[in-house]
Amino acid sequence: MVKKLLASSVAIALISSISTVSAATTEIECSTDSVFAEYSCNQCFDGWEKSTWSFIGLLTDIWSNNSANDKIMYKEQQEMPEMVNLNTSKVEWSQTPDSKDFWEYTPEFEALFSTEQDWYVLKAGQSVTWLKSKLSYAFKLDRNDAVKWENIWLLVYPVLSHTLLDNWELGMSNTPHNECVLFKSAAWQSPVVETPKTLPQTWPAEFFLLMILAMILGFGIVRFKNS
Repeated sequence: MVKKLLASSVAIALISSISTVSAATTEIECSTDSVFAEYSCNQCFDGWEKSTWSFIGLLTDIWSNNSANDKIMYKEQQEMPEMVNLNTSKVEWSQTPDSKDFWEYTPEFEALFSTEQDWYVLKAGQSVTWLKSKLSYAFKLDRNDAVKWENIWLLVYPVLSHTLLDNWELGMSNTPHNECVLFKSAAWQSPVVETPKTLPQTWPAEFFLLMILAMILGFGIVRFKNS
């Protein structure tokens, strides 16, 4: 199963509207980072770098069926996508607005419902945008003290579907297909500037002794000339 993900940078204006700049994720090999194996990712994407106050919204997921058989899905078996904080000591994030109802099923997905079989059917060779984040809902990066390119977020999309076999039996599996989007830090690290070291103005005791001696000698020479 192949799903495509769309991540958008979201800025909230003072008039409470949201403007977005689309930035499609790029599929990458899951072997490029060990965090993908840690979270059992089956398909991996690069979510690019994010800085403090970044918004990530307008997230969608496409359910594709590239097999020769129909696939079915039960809503009751699905878990909603989860944003995982990979560096809790340096990164803080929140959902905007603060609500658990972040995701919703699309009308296109609802149209696949079979009242006869009580499941959602995706025909062979077809695809559908089945899940999306609600309009004006976004993840917000509140604090990012991580160094540039350090892993900070992992958005995990689990989906559990089953193959409808030729005899109308289901190829049952309880293991979800996890698609993961990795976000890295874009925190700008100011360069370390070496402050020129100013040596303290020190006057050694020998210097003062030489000055006093020179003054005494000078005074003696003057007296010698005047006598």
